[in-house]
Amino acid sequence: MANRFDLSGEIRTGRAKALARFLGDCPGPVTLVINSPGGDAMEGAAMMAEVQRHGQVTVLVQGVCASAATLPMVSARKIMIHPAAVIMIHEPGVATFGTADALRETANALDQITSVYVDAYAAATGNNRDLIAGWMKAETWMTAAEAVEFNFCDLIEGDTPESVPVAAFDYSRFKSAPASLVELALNNGWAEQSPKKG
Repeated sequence: MANRFDLSGEIRTGRAKALARFLGDCPGPVTLVINSPGGDAMEGAAMMAEVQRHGQVTVLVQGVCASAATLPMVSARKIMIHPAAVIMIHEPGVATFGTADALRETANALDQITSVYVDAYAAATGNNRDLIAGWMKAETWMTAAEAVEFNFCDLIEGDTPESVPVAAFDYSRFKSAPASLVELALNNGWAEQSPKKG
C-alpha cells in the first residue's frame, strides 16, 4: 500500500512528529493503519491535529484502536475497520502522587482532556456530548459493526472476518476489556512485559 503510515503499539512522545513528517512528505491521499492500545493522551491529540490539517487521510483500523489512538482515527476523511477489529473509548487517566492541591490540579487537567476527547468524538460522529461522555465513563468497547452503527467508522473492510494480529499490550490494565483480549495478553506474556502505572 503506497503512502502508508503504520501507527502500531503504544502511543509515546515523538509519534506525532513522525506522523507530521510523513504527512508533510505526502501531500496527496494517504492511508493511516492503526493497531494501537493508545497511550499518551496529548500525543494522540497532536496526531489528531496533524491528520485534520492534512485533510486526505484514510484510516484502516485493524486489531485494536483504543484510547488515545482513537483521536487520529476520528479525524480522518474516511475510516474503515477490519471486521475482526475493536475500538475502545474511555476517560483519560494518569498515575500520580502529591499533595491534595497537586492532585486537584491533576483532576482538573484530566477533566479538560476528557472534554477535548468528547468534543472530538461528537464532531466526528454526530452523537451528543452527554451520550459520548457516558460511553467514555463506562469504558466502551465496540465491535466493527457497533463502530459503524455509532458512526465512529464509515464502513467495514471486506466481507468475512479473518485473523488479524492485535497490538501487544497488557489489556488487563483496562477495566472492561473483552475477555478475549485479556486472555490474549496473558497467553502471550504481554501482561508481564507492559509497565504498570503507578
